Amino acid sequence: MLIIAAAAVVALLAIAALVLDLAALRADRARSRTVSDQAAAAGSVELWGGDGQAACDTALAYINLNMNGGPFTGAACTSLPSSCDAGTPAVSTQATSGQWTATITYPVPNGHPLLDPAAIGATTQAIHGEDGDRCQRLGVQIDGTRQFFFANILGAASGDTEVHAVARSNLSDSSDFVLNLLILERYDCDAISAAGSGGGIGGIVTDAVWNPVDGVWEPGWIAVDSEGSGSGCSADGVLDVDGHNGFIRADGPANCAGELTPGSGEGCGEIRVLADGQPYPGCNQPACTSSGTVAPLPERLNRRITRAPVDHRYNCKPGGYNFGVGWEIDPCTKQPPTPPYIDQLVAAYGVAGTVPGGFTTYTGPCVINPSTTITLSGDTYVDCSPRLRINGEFIVTDGDLIIENGVSIQSSGTLSFNTPRLPDNPHVFYLRDGELGKAGQANLYLHQTTVYMSETASLDLSGGSGELIWTAPELDSYKFDDLALWSEGSSVHDFSGQALLELEGVFFVPLGTVSYRGQGVQQQAAAQFIARKLSAGGKGLLIVSPEFDRAVRFPDALENQLIR
Repeated sequence: MLIIAAAAVVALLAIAALVLDLAALRADRARSRTVSDQAAAAGSVELWGGDGQAACDTALAYINLNMNGGPFTGAACTSLPSSCDAGTPAVSTQATSGQWTATITYPVPNGHPLLDPAAIGATTQAIHGEDGDRCQRLGVQIDGTRQFFFANILGAASGDTEVHAVARSNLSDSSDFVLNLLILERYDCDAISAAGSGGGIGGIVTDAVWNPVDGVWEPGWIAVDSEGSGSGCSADGVLDVDGHNGFIRADGPANCAGELTPGSGEGCGEIRVLADGQPYPGCNQPACTSSGTVAPLPERLNRRITRAPVDHRYNCKPGGYNFGVGWEIDPCTKQPPTPPYIDQLVAAYGVAGTVPGGFTTYTGPCVINPSTTITLSGDTYVDCSPRLRINGEFIVTDGDLIIENGVSIQSSGTLSFNTPRLPDNPHVFYLRDGELGKAGQANLYLHQTTVYMSETASLDLSGGSGELIWTAPELDSYKFDDLALWSEGSSVHDFSGQALLELEGVFFVPLGTVSYRGQGVQQQAAAQFIARKLSAGGKGLLIVSPEFDRAVRFPDALENQLIR
């Protein structure tokens, strides 16, 4: 009996080793499997432009949050490449925490062991089209060693686990993703502010966008790049609405869950901010503060969107952009490359006091009286001091216009480009210095016109009974097709409510604030606004509803997938 009992005890201990120690080992593998999958997927989102360092930081942060055993240390994400091409070799970095070792690899070339399936006993897997190329792939491997408790009796001191995952991000420069409103501020709060006034509604709404390619209405989008760590964040959020009549709202297709009015699509769009309000999502600092309406509640961006798609379209520079620390964007790598059109424009038109070749110098009066009409044909240079003042009519039928010291369209005045509105007749209106200003009763007609404003220029378009019609060039072969405004100014750019307001195209104010003050009515703009900040108020509601084919399209921040 003693012999049988002893043998039974050994057998029971062996079973315990199998059940407990091997079960624990299996649990280790399951945990590391889940974490490696999700860390690779999270990191791959950062691979837009081939930034392996940012991808490594994100993957490592995910591992730290989700693996037990304490912080992972020892990794050097800066050793991974921050840009990538077909010849960039694979680089790995390791971090350890107790029984765990995490290895992050970028890029992942064809033939790399990480591209073999991680399942036990699985053979190699052939590369196929959906796997992308090396620069689109991030690999995460997690190794673990568990010290056995019962299995020591059988001579097994420990067991090892090894799992790995590879995720792919789509790095294509093309996308069908339209943002109605993108705010580029990276740090401060009050990036979008809206306020109601009296009995009126003051604010901004982004409307659904019709996608003719897919034949569907896509949700209106508002996106804000600010992380909410800078000025103003002790009291306000990145989105800040004051007053119960204030609005920040993104609409979409009707009958979504949670729409404000049944069947209206109100609040059925997307509002995304980089700042992380707690608890999240919701209207919580630093992501959001509101005593009015923010709908839907903001969700979190998983990376900054940046101004890169606009620069890549109109000012493609493969050598990179000099925007300063914290404001970097990726070099333009699209194929075939296009010229840096904006740089070329500045070189040709931007030298103060000079008349570019082919331009005629304006010799007419610098104060246009109410009974006077000036008509210009061909490229024209205007140098009036202190500015060109228009009380009558100033008409540009064709050609480009350069103004040296600003222009003021006063109460009875009209400045008009391309009148009558002829097709395929694009213009450039280049403001070297000073203000483009319009009094409330004046009219401004910029038909098929791209306005370039230097860093010392500004915009002040007062509301009232006047009309503002501003449409971008609409000619596919034209270098500034769809671009209504490119401003290098850091001042406030005022677009106030008008008796007639028509805005169409891309309005790009990356260093300044776009301000809209309503006049008690609802007005709709077929425009895409991309600015550093935006402020809306007064008694009117501006609906931003760009046309799909008249907007810059952005890469989808969620476009990534696990491939191994």
